[in-house]
Amino acid sequence: MQNDQDEVPTASIAVWIGLTLATCLSFWGQAVVTEERFVPALNVVANLFSIPDDIAGATLMAAGASSPELFSSFVSLFITHSSLGLGTIVGSEIFNQLVICAGAVYAAKSGSLQLNPAILIREVGFYALGIGLLYYALRDSAPDPTDPSGENHIYISFGESALVFGGYVLYVIVCANMEKIVSLFDKGTTRRDGMAHYGAIGNFSKHVLVGSDIRHSVKIDSLPFLQNQSLAHQEPAENFHELYLGRMTERASIFQRTGSSTISEDVGNGSFGGSARGTSLLEKSLRHTDLFRLMVNEVKPSDQHGLYDMEINKVEGRLSCFMWQRSYFYNKARMATHGWHLRWFTLTNHKMVSVPDRTDFEKHRIVYPPFTEVSVDEARLIIRIENEVGKRNFYIMAPSAEILATVVQKMDDTMQGHEEVERRATNGTGDSEDLDATEAAEDHVPLIELPVGGSNMEIALFFLLFPLRYLIHHTIPDVRTLDHHGNPTATLPKALLASTSCLVWLIVGSYIMVASLEALAALMDIPDAVVGVTVSAAGTSLPNYVASRVAAQNGFGNMAVSNAFGSNTFNIMVGLGLPWMLYTSIGTGFQPYHGLRDEGILQSVIVMASVLMVFVVLVSLSKFLLYRWHGIVFVMMYAGYLAFAIGQVYL
Repeated sequence: MQNDQDEVPTASIAVWIGLTLATCLSFWGQAVVTEERFVPALNVVANLFSIPDDIAGATLMAAGASSPELFSSFVSLFITHSSLGLGTIVGSEIFNQLVICAGAVYAAKSGSLQLNPAILIREVGFYALGIGLLYYALRDSAPDPTDPSGENHIYISFGESALVFGGYVLYVIVCANMEKIVSLFDKGTTRRDGMAHYGAIGNFSKHVLVGSDIRHSVKIDSLPFLQNQSLAHQEPAENFHELYLGRMTERASIFQRTGSSTISEDVGNGSFGGSARGTSLLEKSLRHTDLFRLMVNEVKPSDQHGLYDMEINKVEGRLSCFMWQRSYFYNKARMATHGWHLRWFTLTNHKMVSVPDRTDFEKHRIVYPPFTEVSVDEARLIIRIENEVGKRNFYIMAPSAEILATVVQKMDDTMQGHEEVERRATNGTGDSEDLDATEAAEDHVPLIELPVGGSNMEIALFFLLFPLRYLIHHTIPDVRTLDHHGNPTATLPKALLASTSCLVWLIVGSYIMVASLEALAALMDIPDAVVGVTVSAAGTSLPNYVASRVAAQNGFGNMAVSNAFGSNTFNIMVGLGLPWMLYTSIGTGFQPYHGLRDEGILQSVIVMASVLMVFVVLVSLSKFLLYRWHGIVFVMMYAGYLAFAIGQVYL
């Protein structure tokens, strides 16, 4: 910290406002670029190179999800030479562990989260190792002869930084061989293929079309089709409870509370009618303007249907309902806000189609290829539609067990219908249905599309941020495009171009964030590390918090908690270890780096270890169950940590 005699810099109100806006915009920009562009592009690269899910999740996808923290560490070390990057990562560790875990358990509608012991032990164990290695690397503190203030500086050697980074290499190896490792300790649950299940077990059934008949396999206690699929097989079945859509119609909210399905039967073609949803005051004022009509075709499926609605047309043999479909562009990411997206499905005796719950939905209709095999996990309400080799398999999650059973039964009819249509077309006795009658589909809502049905704040922020949205949309290619059968159309060159563009945006955004926060810290006479562990840590971690809440709402609460610790491990071992290792080799010629002032960051590391010990004790006593009272304790602990960090400056 500076001497008391040093004059504190002053600035005008305009400078304060400008720095604050620059900080907020950099937070928002990095979050959007990471979630909407960088993670999907890396996911496409991982899929095209067939990188195993566990390895991709721990390397490429982890780097993408934690890119704000990683680049802030690089910028503060190589460019601004401050401790803000270190403070950001240390503060993010505590935020992730406490606030994200609290948010996940509160998002679980059952009021509790069942944690997977094997996965939690792995993640917590490596996080504890990371804390130990970080303490070891930061333990050397001595006065810097070149600093006239005489304050202590932290000395970090190449060997110490390489040891920190090497811990993550070990972590990747363990992730890649987790099944084999668990099988050594749990021989009783070894699968027939020699691989052990370390996820919760659920009933699994398979429906296969053989000739013109559907054959059902006997239920077994396994989940083979979700093996290595975004860690879904590691999710305890207890967390897959009643799900909800979010902003639905008033009628839908009643269904959410009762958990029942409403079945409507009709004899004609249904159509999407007038809007039944609530409309914000700002949207009402814009609705009759030319700009609104130009930007929006306002009708979408949720305007007419609730989440638990099923439409059954017995005359046409048609079933329609809402289900979630897993996005191809986030299937290797451990956590993503857009990992599952809601679609309105229609199944007939001959085909299955779906449209997204968005405006102009017919432009993005998917006509699914004929399929002859369906796998069902009843505990998690998940269906896998299996296609020919080389074609995409689809993962669908039903809102309720009743809808799941009805859809699976209808899929049996659809598979038989596919066989009948193909046989008639082959014999020349009938015309095959035109399955190519739709345009190419977008898998996700574009950045520049108006959020119809949003709150006043959401719509106002959309217009305020529209210039930045427009710039991101047109300077970074969006790889999230599908053909009319739902297969991805992005190529490797496009994915690499998108990744490169994202890197430029993230580097610039990180520099703006670091420079603005350092300037604000100087104006407030607060050490950079303190600003890092408070403001910067919360700003860069908020996207992870949102993604974790969404995951917990959809039944993946264990994944949200495990991802919080996995992100912490990456942030310490790669976010700090890699920049330190590069700087002590390239920047200092293998001499110890001593540019970090000892501003109490080591005390925060001790707090990290203490918080982790409390978490382990609480989870052990509750037998790997998290309750909402745990969330209250976690939030109170985080508030106490903030008070401690700020108190170091003023007390």
